[in-house]
Amino acid sequence: MGKIAFSFIVLTLTLFADEYDFDMGAIEQKSYEYSGYLRVEDKAQKSNNLHLEGLFDFSYTYESLKFKTSLMATHDYIKTKISESSYQANDLYIESTLTKNHTLLIGKESLKWGKGYFFNPVAFFDRIKDPSQPTQVREGFVIAKYSYNKSFSSVLKNLSFDFVYLPSSDSINRDYYELVTDNQDANNIAMRLYLLLYDTDIDIIYNYSDAVNDKIGVDFSKNIQTNFEIHGEYAKVLDSHYSYLLGLRYLSESDVTIISEYIYNSTATLAFSAKEYLITLITQKEPFEWLYSSVYYKNMMNLEDKSHQNKVGITYSFKNNTSIDFSYNINSGSALSEFGKKPIKDFLWLRLSLNF
Repeated sequence: MGKIAFSFIVLTLTLFADEYDFDMGAIEQKSYEYSGYLRVEDKAQKSNNLHLEGLFDFSYTYESLKFKTSLMATHDYIKTKISESSYQANDLYIESTLTKNHTLLIGKESLKWGKGYFFNPVAFFDRIKDPSQPTQVREGFVIAKYSYNKSFSSVLKNLSFDFVYLPSSDSINRDYYELVTDNQDANNIAMRLYLLLYDTDIDIIYNYSDAVNDKIGVDFSKNIQTNFEIHGEYAKVLDSHYSYLLGLRYLSESDVTIISEYIYNSTATLAFSAKEYLITLITQKEPFEWLYSSVYYKNMMNLEDKSHQNKVGITYSFKNNTSIDFSYNINSGSALSEFGKKPIKDFLWLRLSLNF
């Protein structure tokens, strides 16, 4: 670990000294901001599931200090079963801008590392993304993070470096302690070098732990044209398994958006039971000139057993910041396949959101 970490830091420091700096403080900001939503979801299936969810985001900035919190409350009702409620802080941290290039953050933050839409192999310090709900808000971990940022007038337009410390034990970051460090107390460190090089976004990540094997990760994103982007991620646990993702995003002249990603895992994970998947989402904005609406189709295919999960839906946004999402979901495949053997073959899903 020592040689790799030393080389990583040296590479970063050699890039720090160059032409000019980007001063985030030069951008005038409001002292506070808030947003959120109230949401009701109903899944019409064998046992009706009613899900209530509320999110409140708040941030306050005073001179060089920023406070941010993201609070969530949920309540689930499943017919014939006991109702469940939960309350959590997804984000809760204080960030200090030490100078125009250096910042320090302490608290709980969802880092959201990676370039993939449905899955992020390199998101070592994030909770696993659910590919069936990739935009779902996720809870962060308690961390300490130092960041450096610098801009240039060359083929290298921007560089940033993050050094993140995440402790894990039975009393702090318990999910990480149970799922990642095998119920062992651990000191976990991640270093990320970001480069905007030749108009390509690149991340190089190294993750050290004193309890489990180290990890390395690389991701990229590149606009081939203004309406066509490709991206990828590769992550490996040293002396063990690896995962990678290759994807694209395309926007047509008629406002059809296509997001498609191939995902490979050398071993089964919490998110995927098989090794190979292809996930595609196609969205048509305002079909038939129906303003504030969109229709979409999503397919998630297990490439090993050829089973798949399909979703067809429509969304509509009202003028009072209320939106509705209605979809039909169906699982297909042979009796022993991943999606074919699911006890619920199909269901209707209604989601009503009030945003503020």
